[in-house]
Amino acid sequence: MAVNDFDFVAPFYDRLSKLVFGESLIQAQAYHLKEIGDKDRVLILGGGTGKLLEYIPKSGKLDFVEKSVRMLDRAKRRKFHGSINFIQADFLEFESSKRYDVIICPFFLDCFETQGLMKVIAKIRSQLKPDGKLIITDFERSSINPFLLMAMLIFFKLFSKLETNRLLDLRTLLKENGFKESQISLYKKVIFSALYYQVGKRKR
Repeated sequence: MAVNDFDFVAPFYDRLSKLVFGESLIQAQAYHLKEIGDKDRVLILGGGTGKLLEYIPKSGKLDFVEKSVRMLDRAKRRKFHGSINFIQADFLEFESSKRYDVIICPFFLDCFETQGLMKVIAKIRSQLKPDGKLIITDFERSSINPFLLMAMLIFFKLFSKLETNRLLDLRTLLKENGFKESQISLYKKVIFSALYYQVGKRKR
């Protein structure tokens, strides 16, 4: 099994997440989608089963990058009103000359240890237009129940060979690596949805 391989959990991932978090995960993911313009080029990283696609307003063109074959198969069954390109790939190995207006990371950054995360953030910056928007939805380290966190880490370590053994302070690391947090919303105090711009590159 490769690192961060979610093939095994794909068939029951949505049911499991709803059992543990109710509708909070998808509500958090959908919160900032209003920022997407109808002509924007959008990149989704680690989109999983693609449930998020059903909440996205029509965009210009959308690239959906997912490493898991089984997750991607489920995503392809979703309804989406627009042009979409499904790509089965590890983001760090994904090659594209495109630059995106919006990049979305739904519970994607929490899969990585510090070194891997720094590479991911650097690559995101290289693929985001200077005035582009980065939408992050993930777990808030400062307030998540430590027992719940431990249970999730153990589960995904066993069944998905999760790269990391801990939840990093994602918001701080993003701020330290070239992004400014513009808007944030918290769900049940354990999930955050935030909008970011690249420091010094946003048009006035």
